[in-house]
Amino acid sequence: MRSARRRDSSIIWPGFVDAVTTLLMVLMFVLTIFTIMQSVLRDQITTQDTELDALTVQVADLARPLGWTRAATDLEGQVAALRTGLAAAEAEGERQGALIASLTSDLAAREAELADATGRITDFEAQVAALLLERDSAAGRGGSA
Repeated sequence: MRSARRRDSSIIWPGFVDAVTTLLMVLMFVLTIFTIMQSVLRDQITTQDTELDALTVQVADLARPLGWTRAATDLEGQVAALRTGLAAAEAEGERQGALIASLTSDLAAREAELADATGRITDFEAQVAALLLERDSAAGRGGSA
């Protein structure tokens, strides 16, 4: 019986070694697959990162003219507002020029009226002086008689 046991226990080891070897080979295969997958994914991520950097540069290059377009649109709006303000200022200038011309003509008319009134006053003063002289001379003739 002892020898049967020894034979049974010695028969177990080769099967155990085969199972462990198979398990080790499967584990090595799985690790190799994972390593290959990691390498492939790293290369793919590196490629995508490079492409993403290139696309970022392209987007930045495209954004510059878009910013310029927006700036140009804003500047065109400012120019339009300034033109509107200029037109309003020119209209106000024309209105004030017409007002100045009107006031200048009114002033000239008033100066003419003043000159006319001054002339009439001078005439009246001359008449008054003549009347006073005539009265004085009439009083002098009437007082000496």
